[in-house]
Amino acid sequence: MQLEIIGTSGAFAPGTNVSMIIWPQDTKQNGILLDCGFSVFQKLQELNFSSKLDVVLLSHLHQDHCGSAVTLAEFCDQINNHKLRTGGIDWQELLTLSDADEGKIRTLPLTANFPLQTFPVPHVKGMKSLALFYDNKILYSGDTSVSLLDTPQAAIAKLIIHDAALKSNAFHCGLKSLADAPKEIKAKTWVTHYHPKDLEAYKALCQEYGLAGVLEAGMSFQL
Repeated sequence: MQLEIIGTSGAFAPGTNVSMIIWPQDTKQNGILLDCGFSVFQKLQELNFSSKLDVVLLSHLHQDHCGSAVTLAEFCDQINNHKLRTGGIDWQELLTLSDADEGKIRTLPLTANFPLQTFPVPHVKGMKSLALFYDNKILYSGDTSVSLLDTPQAAIAKLIIHDAALKSNAFHCGLKSLADAPKEIKAKTWVTHYHPKDLEAYKALCQEYGLAGVLEAGMSFQL
């Protein structure tokens, strides 16, 4: 299994929004996309990945995490004649608001044996946000105002991708919030969702706190 990082940028930062693809096979086919923000579809087109995805999982409905998901679903359905399977947050409201083609089925549900576990995390009041835990190997926090490094999923995961701000705020946990986790948990935790101007500050704090590091677009991991 390979995890390829497509983007790492926060909502108002330049670059591609936080997004990554799990390739269960070495052939880079049947990919599983985690989040699809407003800048992600164009990047997938540039990389020639749009036609290679089978599943898209969304952590929540902020535009930097779902903003081009419907465009991707429509492209796959209308151009590739291939319906994506979708999960994480319920897509129905998103599809209805963005597509409004009554009765048209754009996507399919996940198969019963798809190895995904989700659990709610606090982010903003009134919006459901989910952490995504794939195949007992990859834990992706989505956006959360608390550390997930003390969860059972973090203990099991081979790789953890956690959003974090330089300092804690009402919507995102700060890097220091991750510092209290056990050494072995921090050693497999990579931080994302940042502004590129803050990259060096993130790297310094990750090193200080014993975290694995900061994700950058183009990175890949073999699991």
